[in-house]
Amino acid sequence: MKVSESGEFGLIRALRRLTGAPEGDLLLGAGDDAAVLRDGAGRRWAYTADALVEGVHFDPSYTPWYSLGFKALAVNLSDLAAMGGGGPSFALVVLGLCGEEEVSWMEEMYRGLSDCARRFNCRVAGGDVVRSPERTFVSVSLLGALDGEGFLVRGGARPGQAVLVTGTLGESWLGLQFLMRGGGPDDHRARRHLYPEPRLEEGRRALRLGATGAIDVSDGLLRDVGHICEESGVGVDIFLENIPISDAAHRLAEELGLDPLRAALAGGEDYELVLIADQRLAPLLVEELPATVIGRVREGEGVALLDAEGRVVDAPETGYEHFREA
Repeated sequence: MKVSESGEFGLIRALRRLTGAPEGDLLLGAGDDAAVLRDGAGRRWAYTADALVEGVHFDPSYTPWYSLGFKALAVNLSDLAAMGGGGPSFALVVLGLCGEEEVSWMEEMYRGLSDCARRFNCRVAGGDVVRSPERTFVSVSLLGALDGEGFLVRGGARPGQAVLVTGTLGESWLGLQFLMRGGGPDDHRARRHLYPEPRLEEGRRALRLGATGAIDVSDGLLRDVGHICEESGVGVDIFLENIPISDAAHRLAEELGLDPLRAALAGGEDYELVLIADQRLAPLLVEELPATVIGRVREGEGVALLDAEGRVVDAPETGYEHFREA
């Protein structure tokens, strides 16, 4: 079977069977937003990695190098947020270059990356530069501190719990469509796509308040909630009327002739946090984070969309997956 036939997540499942279960100071292994390690002093650290590849994750014709650097680090920090972390972190950066890039482009990218690092209490500790003949890429590995002894996991959902999400959804994907149709990267309509905001404080606060599970919205809400279902062995009902969509997203969707609800459900790259918590804690999370209750965990499997009358409705094609055939 080819990777294109198994798909990204089929490949991940196959490889996880070969890596073995976590043990010793490896507290959490493959299958979550980050691995969790314990050092000699007993402190817990989240360890994650992400790559942005030209032609897959970004297009230099409408992605400024500064924003690429900012985003390359921000998406890793979002993984840390999904574990409930927000303490100091340290990054290693690998650049893959064909050699025809301008040095000034790389300097601009590092300015964006460094500005993101300063803003979110992160230090760039080193990395590597390699030749990549086909396309440019930037890969970041991040080691981030977790507070206390707990951490959030995708496998932390149980029937009867509430499903919440921070912020609003859909604006990043709509911003990408705006850019792809010739919109300028300096326009405010593109900002959510080019400069994602990792929800570090929200993740840390959610853990402290008693949330048991989380994932960041990178592949699209439905697909990412599906990951929680798979890792927890549960199903989730999503209340369509509760999906938070900003006025800006509605305006942009109307301008582009697109469906804002579809963007919110399947667009991806919002980098908000989906949180799982007991029903009694949901009002506190709504008030403190803030967040919106968008569903409930149930027995069974998979994600169901419910309309205002509680009827199951068809879901749009779910979010992004590498290697998925057209």
